[in-house]
Amino acid sequence: MQTPPRIAIVIPAHNCANTLERAVSSIIASADHAHTTMGFDLRTEIVVVDDASTDATPTIISTLDKKLAEIPHITFKTCTHATNRGAGISRNEGVRLATAPFIGFLDADDEFLPPHIGCCLTELLADRDIGYVWTRRILDVSMHPSWGPSLDRRTVMNLCVRRIWHEIAKGFPEHPDFTHMGTEDSFYRIILEALTQGRALDEKTVLIHHSPGNSLDRQRKKLSTPITEWDGSKETFQPSNAIIAALNDRLTYIERLKSEMRGA
Repeated sequence: MQTPPRIAIVIPAHNCANTLERAVSSIIASADHAHTTMGFDLRTEIVVVDDASTDATPTIISTLDKKLAEIPHITFKTCTHATNRGAGISRNEGVRLATAPFIGFLDADDEFLPPHIGCCLTELLADRDIGYVWTRRILDVSMHPSWGPSLDRRTVMNLCVRRIWHEIAKGFPEHPDFTHMGTEDSFYRIILEALTQGRALDEKTVLIHHSPGNSLDRQRKKLSTPITEWDGSKETFQPSNAIIAALNDRLTYIERLKSEMRGA
């Protein structure tokens, strides 16, 4: 008998009481779509890492725990940080709690569209040489289409990766500078691209919401301008020495690893 495919979706959660249930419901709907429409006998882990929330997020998590216990093909797991540690560390912790061989990520204020899980698993199960896949995203703000491919390659909510490659890549960076500057996702994507083969899927499967002050909200003016017309001198981001050193160290590790594999 063939073993049913298993996927884990990790959600870092910090003060997201108003949106967490919507995010979790979208995962369940996507898993159901993979079963009913695409024929997957799927087992799905949902792992929520409460990153020291001070609102009603813990209550929402407790409610979800009871509710999801009634769904046979869903396993709900959670843990809580005593202090706020950031999305990257929370995702690493969530992956450690999970057991599935395929890993996806979703922020607590965003949503999977129904085709997401099935679309990703179809590609990964059909080609073992592919280490990860990524889909296209829909943003709920006005964006010039020229930005789409670039942004899709820099985030992780539209990503599904084989667990083995996440572990070899050593996960997300955990230095606090990455959290402060919001660069965990870009770092992770750079490392995966250097490490293994990925594949872009031309299907919009993730809905990204903006809220006052979040990353998407801060970039609204930039994203409404064609990418060729945006004045890069307006960018204020400058990577810290710690970020540069961490990236160089991780890329050096990957080159050494690949060299050892070529020589084996």
